Amino acid sequence: MDGKKSVVIFEDNPSIQQLLKFFFQKRGYVTATYEDGVEAVANIQANRPDLIMMDLIMPGKDGVEACADIRRAGITTPILMLTSKPFEADRERALAAGASGYLVKPFNPTDLEAAITSLLA
Repeated sequence: MDGKKSVVIFEDNPSIQQLLKFFFQKRGYVTATYEDGVEAVANIQANRPDLIMMDLIMPGKDGVEACADIRRAGITTPILMLTSKPFEADRERALAAGASGYLVKPFNPTDLEAAITSLLA
């Protein structure tokens, strides 16, 4: 991918999908977006992104299930879970499934920047 970092975004909300796509493209990332986690493992194995953004609540397969599938496939790419669920139990469930980080929506760009910098360091 011509040396650029890449991110795969799994998000079913079109507005948030566009916001994330814009955020990453402004920082020079190649982006790919999907609306659910059903094809997560196949897409990630084919594209080998530097970062995965995963919504917790999606149709088809939720972020926790998709995250667990990705980890079972041996993929170690950092996964930042995005969610509107601020509850500790949901955070623990996501981290137990293999998420590398957990960011609650709505988030500000500074928090997102800090989270991805930490994950990609």
